[in-house]
Amino acid sequence: MRVYELSAQNRILSVSDNWDPFARTNGGADALSHAVLGRPIWDFVSGLDTRSYLNALIFATRNAGRKVSVRYRCDGLAERRLFQLQIEPLEDNAVRLSHLPLEIRSRRKPASAPPPGAQVCCGQCLRWRQGSTWEEAEIHHALAPQGIDFVVCPQCRTEAQRVIDALGCLRAVH
Repeated sequence: MRVYELSAQNRILSVSDNWDPFARTNGGADALSHAVLGRPIWDFVSGLDTRSYLNALIFATRNAGRKVSVRYRCDGLAERRLFQLQIEPLEDNAVRLSHLPLEIRSRRKPASAPPPGAQVCCGQCLRWRQGSTWEEAEIHHALAPQGIDFVVCPQCRTEAQRVIDALGCLRAVH
């Protein structure tokens, strides 16, 4: 489990002891603890849509004073990884974000680059938009020849809104 805490201004206050080994294993030298502490979380979240999604969950947690949980994928080139993100309120409007591994399994075949035209990926479930549908694929954004637009697909947006509604908060995910 990886854990970090955010200040009321959404700056990274602390990270768990296993943070650096995970960052090194996944090619994230720029995400080592010394490089992230004190910085805004938004420096490390790709895409306005994904930032809005995470901000809505953090806001709902602070507003309700209760923990929220959502599932998301964070695949590596050789692994498919499913996590549960838990956001819990702390004193002084800080929050703790815990990333609990639910399922980690090796890919049956190596990840490949996205096909031409596959430039939109849901940052939560890692499905790719193909026309008007969202599809699973054994591809990885790190292999893309051009930039990928990370968004939140309708299914993940609906799930986040369900979680927020259960807290009794106002509608927060648009």
